[in-house]
Amino acid sequence: MSNNSLQAYLNADDKVGLDKFLFLQLKMDGWLASRLGITALAPIGFLLGVLVCYAFLAT
Repeated sequence: MSNNSLQAYLNADDKVGLDKFLFLQLKMDGWLASRLGITALAPIGFLLGVLVCYAFLAT
């Protein structure tokens, strides 16, 4: 199985922006995006962020 550019970025040591600090979210988003075949982390990060905020604010 060949690595796509998302997997290459997740496995690389050079991260951009807040990915340097939010490594747990990066790993979760990357795992989910690679399983769903999404080529960008932004849609998954947005959806997970909305769900987490909803879970905290709905209680």
